[in-house]
Amino acid sequence: MAFVVAYLLGAASALLALLAARAVRRRRPGPPALAGRASRLAELDGFTTELGEELAALAFDPSAPGVPAESVADYRRALDAYGEATEALTAQDTERANLALATARNALTRLDARTHGLPVPIDVSRAARSRGEPAPDPRLDGRFSYSGALTRSYLFPIDWPRPGGPAILEMTRNGSGSTEFKAVSITSTETPDDPLYTFVLHDTSRKRSYLPAPSETGRRPTHFKVGPWSLQSGKGSWSLRIRPIDDTIELFREYPGTGSEVLVHHADSPATLGIHIDTERTWTVQYRCLKKHRRREYCPYKTMSQIMWGTSDALKSAPICGPGYIVVDAHGHAKWSLSVSAKPTPPNPLAGLLKRLGL
Repeated sequence: MAFVVAYLLGAASALLALLAARAVRRRRPGPPALAGRASRLAELDGFTTELGEELAALAFDPSAPGVPAESVADYRRALDAYGEATEALTAQDTERANLALATARNALTRLDARTHGLPVPIDVSRAARSRGEPAPDPRLDGRFSYSGALTRSYLFPIDWPRPGGPAILEMTRNGSGSTEFKAVSITSTETPDDPLYTFVLHDTSRKRSYLPAPSETGRRPTHFKVGPWSLQSGKGSWSLRIRPIDDTIELFREYPGTGSEVLVHHADSPATLGIHIDTERTWTVQYRCLKKHRRREYCPYKTMSQIMWGTSDALKSAPICGPGYIVVDAHGHAKWSLSVSAKPTPPNPLAGLLKRLGL
């Protein structure tokens, strides 16, 4: 164990030297190359630098007492993968660099989950390589951002922007056919990959949706499984970006939008939420209350709940407790407008009696 810790401490020290060397190398003009390849190399170079800075700032001490051996192994994997990505970029090998970055991200995601007491996702990429199979990693487009082809399936761990909290999923699809985005839980090789949440995109479309915090429902997804929804998947690409919940759009009084969107309303008083929607497809509006209710005060919206729905154009409204997240789920071409208005305060009969008595 002492040898392993010494190795890790030495690797962490070398990390700073690598960062400095990379900064110098990035300033040197590279050889002529095709525009697409040069652009991808520049992207991967930036992602690798961000990874190195993240590793340098990581609050993890492998020599601290009580640190699990699994965490030490994941930390070592992340450091080694960072070095591998740097070497791959020097050789201008984009595929090798992407694989190394995915390996590092997988290791850090496992380390982060263990640190925050969340279910630890199995490293499906390493397991696939040990079986001689191609790794199911997607293309990395920065931290929390992934993309891939419509013709194959991918499986990768969820890197939560805020571990234990909810998140926003921003999904896009370009091409014909349909693609499934499934949030699944896989913590061992024996764990079935039954979907906990499923989102489907058709043809060329975009969707923003809400991924609940594990504490809301008791369901704890660890991976995303993205792949064709049918045999005729079509040609094209998909993308997925996991955003922090703070990236919600704030609903003050009115907000016009299209397709699927996640919003937040902050006013504390009970209100009426209304929607005017123009569509020929099925649509829903969901709401999750954020109000701090009094003890024993019943609230039916402690988890994301459907409060309005329809199959075509509509003008509807529903009561809400006040502050909360609002999810509009509609076809990409649907146009809608949300409005919120405070409920009028009911008259106090005692106040009227006191007024008549002149008190």
